[in-house]
Amino acid sequence: MTLTIVQPVAAQEILVSGLPPFTEAILPLGADVYAISIGPGGPGEEFGTQATNGGLYKLGPSGAHERITLSDGEGLRNPTGLVELGDQIVLVDGNQVISLSLEGDVNWRKSYDEEGVFFYDIEVLNDATLLVSDFGRGGFATVSANAGDIQPALDGVEINGLARFEITDDQIYAVSWGADDAWDSAVYRISELDEAGLSEKLAGGFGNLESIEVVNGTVVVGGYRGHQDHQAFKLMQLDTEGGVHSLGAGSDTRGVSDIYSDGHSVWLNFFYDGAYAKIPAKHFLAGS
Repeated sequence: MTLTIVQPVAAQEILVSGLPPFTEAILPLGADVYAISIGPGGPGEEFGTQATNGGLYKLGPSGAHERITLSDGEGLRNPTGLVELGDQIVLVDGNQVISLSLEGDVNWRKSYDEEGVFFYDIEVLNDATLLVSDFGRGGFATVSANAGDIQPALDGVEINGLARFEITDDQIYAVSWGADDAWDSAVYRISELDEAGLSEKLAGGFGNLESIEVVNGTVVVGGYRGHQDHQAFKLMQLDTEGGVHSLGAGSDTRGVSDIYSDGHSVWLNFFYDGAYAKIPAKHFLAGS
């Protein structure tokens, strides 16, 4: 299987198609891009099963992609988030957090056996600690980077449908998933990260938000049904007053499931389209 790289209308945008079915998130590392997929059944089937249909992939610069087999032989079910920490990749898969090398050697795999847990996203809190969002219960948990010990965190935060989040300037920006026929997704800001956590809604009226990133100081969010005032757009940004502004990038797709930025470029993952775009970060400026 191969990837197809084309140049769309936006001359500085690179579009890569041919990704594995239902790729949830991507992680560029050097010349390669790592990706996780929930499997061929899509969300209608996969999120309700324990079958190990999910996968971890490496997308190479030549266009080919390869599936990485995990050394413990347990496989993946519904992986939705991954992050780099030192020489390891750490990903979340349902109620599990898994640390592994770039080659798939598993350092540890830990389960959090509480009712309703469904970890969705993962970010680095500090050198020794990771933070995960719990979509199933609407809160956060910390994970020890060395051993994978999982503990509840930010006990005062309760966000129904909590999906992806971004940590920046000692704050968390997060999005919530909503009902398929309503405009009830929202963007939140969470402060006091070392205490119970204080959350405030910055903006509402979105349809099925899933992704968020802070690019050049601007909060950029992506989803599947835009905003009640910008229904044709899949990517939007917030101004300092919480106003919502539509962005054209990705709006010809069926939705943006993940946004990643390294400060120079921004990657947009298109879940249903089996593709991602790489765009210069300079196109995401406050007020643009």
